[in-house]
Amino acid sequence: MDTQIITVSDLTQSISMLLKEAIGSVKIQGEISNFKAHSSGHRYFTLKDSNSQVSCTMWRSRTLNFKPTDGMEVILSGRVTVYPPRGTYQIDCVSMKPVGQGDLFMAYEALKKKLSDDGWFGTEYKRPLPRFAMNIGVSTSPTGAAVKDIFSTVKRRFPACNIYFRPTLVQGEGAAPDIVKAIKELSKTPAEVLIIGRGGGSLEDMWCFNTEEVAEVIHDCDIPIISAVGHETDFTIADFVADYRAATPTAAAELVTPVTKDNFIQILTDSQSQMKRTAEDMINNSRSDIDGIISSYAFRSVEDRVKTLIRQTDDYEISMTRAMKNKTARVAGELKSLEAQCRSLYPLAPIRKGFALLESEGKIVGANESLGNLLKVNILRESETVEVGIEKISGPAKLLRSDSE
Repeated sequence: MDTQIITVSDLTQSISMLLKEAIGSVKIQGEISNFKAHSSGHRYFTLKDSNSQVSCTMWRSRTLNFKPTDGMEVILSGRVTVYPPRGTYQIDCVSMKPVGQGDLFMAYEALKKKLSDDGWFGTEYKRPLPRFAMNIGVSTSPTGAAVKDIFSTVKRRFPACNIYFRPTLVQGEGAAPDIVKAIKELSKTPAEVLIIGRGGGSLEDMWCFNTEEVAEVIHDCDIPIISAVGHETDFTIADFVADYRAATPTAAAELVTPVTKDNFIQILTDSQSQMKRTAEDMINNSRSDIDGIISSYAFRSVEDRVKTLIRQTDDYEISMTRAMKNKTARVAGELKSLEAQCRSLYPLAPIRKGFALLESEGKIVGANESLGNLLKVNILRESETVEVGIEKISGPAKLLRSDSE
């Protein structure tokens, strides 16, 4: 009897169905080899032991709490499937954890749950980053690549800022207490934001960032903290408690310098232009307001009133000047008339016309008085006084010149 002819695809599908029904889900232990993280986020690797190997695929939707590396012993769970294009079977990996780290994972998950239940991961505890951080604190190893990446990125993006670097143990015994001490010391500097972190590694390497003492000092710090521990797929307790989590140290340096030197220069240029435009607008608006006031009836009325008052003042000045001149002339005439009158009443005035006055014993002899009773008289003239005697004869008395004349 002839065997039924089927296609390669039919055979592959049949084998796949048999594997799923006969084996289904498996939990398998082995060593990772040829691990590749594709740009799509999917992971491809080989799981092997001393005698055999099997291809494995872990889709990007499957989360990992560590970074798989070649040579790492792991336990994975998944389903046995067939990859039709090659006709090979493979493991569709659902979960994976390193061998020998079960206790650490349990401790990690327990602390994570405790702090989450206490609300330490809540957004209400997250402090905003400063927009312009001129002082940045950095806590990491002085010999790793992380510190170089942070320094070079910050200086390239915003060289004007200051970096306060505290060399810190980030792995091994004594690392957790040193991280706590470093954060406390940096919080006393002028730093406005802190970066704590290190490069990638195994769970044991990064365990100091999974301790409660480090989580507590991050939670209690008054300065915003960025956690940059490991690589993009690595998560630590510090990442969850910190105000921000950066995938890499370089990404952390970019977070603290959101405004680069070029942005800053552009902001200053734009601000200067805006201030200039604002000032010009204010000047133009003020000029328009002034022109409007000047051209308004109220302003013209005031101006006309001022001009009228000026004219009235000038007229008043002219009138006062004229009145003063007239008054002065009138007073001068009155004074002159008074002077003439006084001169006419002056007792010695007739003397100036050639007449003389007779004085006897300090009294003026009137024109109608007789000289017969007098022995002598003084003749008063304008420039001199002459004393004369009186000769008594028959007839009118005669004046005799004195011996002194």
